Amino acid sequence: MQDWFIERREQTEVVHQRAGPRVLAPVFERGYSRRRDVPGGIERTWAEVAGDTLPPGALPAEVEERARELLSPVPRLPDAAAFTHAVQRLVDTARAAGAAHLDVLLRDVEQHILFASEQHQAGDRRRYTLLEVKAFHAIDNGMAEVWRCAAWPDSGRMLAALPELESRVEDMVRLLRENTPTVPCPTGALPVVFPPGSASACFFHEVCGHPLEGDVVARGGSYLASRLGQRVAEPFVSLSDDPTDGHGALAYTCDDEGNPARPVPLIHAGVVGSPLLDAQSAGRLGRPPNGHGRRTGFRHPPLPRMAHTRVEPHQGTLEGLLADIPHGLLVRHLTPRHMNLLSGDFSFYVVEAQEIRDGRPGRLVSPGILSGNGLEALAGIDAIGADLQNLFATRGCRKQDHGPLPVSFGQPAVRFRQLQLHPWP
Repeated sequence: MQDWFIERREQTEVVHQRAGPRVLAPVFERGYSRRRDVPGGIERTWAEVAGDTLPPGALPAEVEERARELLSPVPRLPDAAAFTHAVQRLVDTARAAGAAHLDVLLRDVEQHILFASEQHQAGDRRRYTLLEVKAFHAIDNGMAEVWRCAAWPDSGRMLAALPELESRVEDMVRLLRENTPTVPCPTGALPVVFPPGSASACFFHEVCGHPLEGDVVARGGSYLASRLGQRVAEPFVSLSDDPTDGHGALAYTCDDEGNPARPVPLIHAGVVGSPLLDAQSAGRLGRPPNGHGRRTGFRHPPLPRMAHTRVEPHQGTLEGLLADIPHGLLVRHLTPRHMNLLSGDFSFYVVEAQEIRDGRPGRLVSPGILSGNGLEALAGIDAIGADLQNLFATRGCRKQDHGPLPVSFGQPAVRFRQLQLHPWP
């Protein structure tokens, strides 16, 4: 048995930092890989494609014509000048609003893939334009910052949204001006709320998603692997990974092994659901693949990985979830610090958060650390809103020695009875 994976990838990127704008060298990569069964294991080979030629016999005849079309040597990169102009408009807006500085990352990616085996062929076109902005405001002991991100299915829609984006930048700067100087991050066990569409959604990616990736489950390396089918949260808590959603920018129709993409319930009505599977982990677990075999590129084999990890909405709003909290923390931005897949113990850096005082968000707090255990945290979710919003993870997700893959999150407001907060070390 053998199969082939063919890929074409183009990327344009413009950044703006304190030194000014910079257009990165465009990426234009084409290549293919072959996997075949050999006595005692699997053999994998890959090759880049240069110019307009494929080596004779590199691909089977029934795949070659479609592959040549995909690997066309003419790049279709967008105009970087339009990106540079858009970035400068946002920087000028931030300065006019009173920001010390605005960092901007604008990236456009287009990927075409074709998977072919002796049984079937499947192809997909994946396209997104990503914008990340970070506003800085001077305070007595340095700089306070807030971070936001958005994504679109193509650059034209991003450029059309520029007036709205300028308004968002003004809102970011206003948040900084009105809620600084920061106050110390509270410590101890406190109620914690994640607002809709915030970067705190990476919590569920780390605490629920990675522990239910098929290779982790197959080797028994996950605290959730032994609890498949068991209740771990209230019945209103449901979590899925859905490559067909991707908030209009990341969605794919088939994975990198040609299997149809489909949503997989990680937790359904409080009960641990199904692992995310590629073909290899599906075989080890005696289950069918479920569209989560993803590759960093043609140089890498597929692994079971997340795509769009979504907390399903329930009822209520952020304001309602905050209303009866006398003192707590509204956490907008977390970054992973430590995740023990076997025990479920975790810790995250609190990058952006506001105090909750008498049911209302207050001043921004200084950085801190949020920690706990996955089972205890899931059991401690006491409310989920109906106000779901999506967020693209700009830095992607890494696994093993493979590079980052684009992932996204969907999250309504989520409230925990209490999580542990610690001072920044």
